[in-house]
Amino acid sequence: MRPLTYDVHFREQFTRIRNWGTGLLILTALLWGWCGIQLLTSHSVKQDLPEVLTVLWLSVAVGLVGTALFTTGAVSRRMSEYAQAMRQLEELEQESGERRAS
Repeated sequence: MRPLTYDVHFREQFTRIRNWGTGLLILTALLWGWCGIQLLTSHSVKQDLPEVLTVLWLSVAVGLVGTALFTTGAVSRRMSEYAQAMRQLEELEQESGERRAS
């Protein structure tokens, strides 16, 4: 596989991972919103509290996974872009060195 093709595939893969992380973080925010609404509008807080706490704990787990996926995807993509920029700078430096030598 050619380096450019590999880079494009790598970036697409980690963009998908970052997008999954974003989706999970949005889901976490929705779950927190639901918990807040339940606590503020519920007539019988004591009866609803176990359900709300269960959803809140679930949202913490979803948020942690979402954060890990988002961070992994964003950092990996950025490192790939950095590596490509460094390769291009090295190529430019080699070309300018060859021009000076001739």
